Amino acid sequence: MHPSEQILLPAALQASGFSLQNGTLTRSGSPCMLTELTIPEGITGIQSFCFSGSPALKKAALPKSLRELGTAAFTDCRALEEITIPEGITRLRKMTFSGCVSLREAALPSSVTSIGEWAFRGCRALKTVFLPESVTDICAEVFLDCPGLTILGCKNSTAEHFAKSFGIPFRAME
Repeated sequence: MHPSEQILLPAALQASGFSLQNGTLTRSGSPCMLTELTIPEGITGIQSFCFSGSPALKKAALPKSLRELGTAAFTDCRALEEITIPEGITRLRKMTFSGCVSLREAALPSSVTSIGEWAFRGCRALKTVFLPESVTDICAEVFLDCPGLTILGCKNSTAEHFAKSFGIPFRAME
């Protein structure tokens, strides 16, 4: 038995069609209808499109054990307002939070080095994103259709150069 198979998924996740495969949370069936979600410690990955299109999901707490967020993992979660991305995630893949029109802020941990295409595309309520100095690879259209966005980061960082290149307001953090 793989150690991650000893993780017990809460009944609400099981009832919503979620299961574990080698430490990765997967979902089959219709979109998740939960409004709040706490993914248990020990889970190391979230399958591509796992939560995509979940219309009621407002808040998601990801475990510290998480290392991999699949492509479009939370795309089109239109009610999502709050998510905590744990240390240990090294990249945001293509379309991770695309279409999360209610997401207001995001802070990436210092383990993130890369942000894929359209990771935050269409996040119209997004006001601030903190990009740590560790982020050195940002795809050009990551913040497409995010009016009112200000990027927070370190002075002379990739984040600052990216913001200036694309006309996005930047604020240096101490």
